[in-house]
Amino acid sequence: MIMRKQLACDCGDGFSLVELLITIIIAGVVFAAMVPFFMNVVTASSRDRVRNVATDVAQTRIENIRLLSFSQLSDPSIATNLSSAGFANGQFGSTYMPPGGSSVYTVSYSVTNVPSTGAVNYVRVAVSVTTPSPPSSPYTATMATIVMNPSATSNSSSPSPSPSPSPSPSPSPTTGSYTLTVMVGGGNWVNPTTGVTVVKNDVTPNVTETPSPQFPTTTSNGVWSGLPAGQYLVTCNYYKNGQMSGPKTTTQTVFITTSNATISFDLTQ
Repeated sequence: MIMRKQLACDCGDGFSLVELLITIIIAGVVFAAMVPFFMNVVTASSRDRVRNVATDVAQTRIENIRLLSFSQLSDPSIATNLSSAGFANGQFGSTYMPPGGSSVYTVSYSVTNVPSTGAVNYVRVAVSVTTPSPPSSPYTATMATIVMNPSATSNSSSPSPSPSPSPSPSPSPTTGSYTLTVMVGGGNWVNPTTGVTVVKNDVTPNVTETPSPQFPTTTSNGVWSGLPAGQYLVTCNYYKNGQMSGPKTTTQTVFITTSNATISFDLTQ
């Protein structure tokens, strides 16, 4: 009788096997439910990292392009030269691989002489860097710059220098009157205060096109009419996925030359 009583007391201490199994099962269910969350965090972090790299590469190559002479930039083969890894001491090329990494970013160049025939007043160069996939669908970061022809800006019809200082030269917009249409996708989350603005940024001073701002939705586009040909910076202020605590801004550079233009912003990015 004494032994049985002692055994009964000992069995009351600690967890039973059934309780331990239930605890393990519950913990396994909780951890399994958290796995997708951690995977999404890792994927989002990787996506943002590669996009930042693409933006940095585009900005760096634009800055290197500005260091080239105008004669190099106005050369008909400049786009091919920029795509060559041996041009300008290897500062350019059609690909980029981060140090210590294995992912390859694709780089492309667009070079436009203005005007396209005859004496060139300025050269417009755009650099686009596309991210590798995975970790996410490809994303392209684009940067652009305008390099003036020093001969075109320094020549004057007057036989003697002007006695008063002249303002900084700006390229004259080519003739034409065009329409720019801005669409949004992913939700009606355009910032109701700052909205979408369009600025002509190839002239000095820059010109903000009216009406400004506009507030396009998924069913009603923003439309700017009567625009002259040239380069425009379009800025969209929005709330990602409608999260009012995190206002975001994204931009696109648009070149309007001989026809109307249409661009779209994804408000889930």
